[in-house]
Amino acid sequence: MYRLIKEMNADGEPEEKVYGVLADYDLSSWTDAMNPDYTKTSQQRTGTPPYMAQELLKGTSHLHLYRHDVESLFYIMLLMAARHTIVTPEGEKKSRVLMRRSTRLPYQKWFNEQDYDTLGSLKASFFSDMQAIELSPAFEDFRPWLKVLQHCFSVGFKLKPSPSDGQLPEWTAAITAAGVKPTTVQFDDETLGGYINYATILAPVRYLTGELKGLVIRDPKAFSAPA
Repeated sequence: MYRLIKEMNADGEPEEKVYGVLADYDLSSWTDAMNPDYTKTSQQRTGTPPYMAQELLKGTSHLHLYRHDVESLFYIMLLMAARHTIVTPEGEKKSRVLMRRSTRLPYQKWFNEQDYDTLGSLKASFFSDMQAIELSPAFEDFRPWLKVLQHCFSVGFKLKPSPSDGQLPEWTAAITAAGVKPTTVQFDDETLGGYINYATILAPVRYLTGELKGLVIRDPKAFSAPA
């Protein structure tokens, strides 16, 4: 589990093609060691606020889950594509990715907000309301990819049972007395019911067009994401 995914820790690895890599593993943990022992401070929320998962910011999840890393990867893609542009600086031959020059950069509230709970609520609304994705014109080709990821998170969060679900003792006696034995399907919190996993990130790549068409993924296996 990486646990500190942010823009500065994501870089490009130049080969025949450029591949994304992660650096700075000082806060990483082996998944086998990530057990529900909430007393361990090493398992509490970690990261840089604009890139942190909304549940970790709000404190509604005390355990850093696999999907929280996936959510951080989404924020890296979103914030890079929204707040940067591609230009060729004067006197240079190669184009570079630079911060946009604007008095109003998209998602600036995520960087200005000091209260973790408020920032978590802002991010939660981004998914629940399926808010419009703001992108730099230079990164418009990322829109389909980001929309699919936003949709997967939105559906997964809506399907996640609230803490009170299944804890209604006044109904339990009535159901038992009626002889009803409902079948309970355990919700997989690690993947938000199967909507957030490795495939969630990779599956949309095959549908990219424009400059991103033919984007290379190291793992060539075929993936499928929830409809």
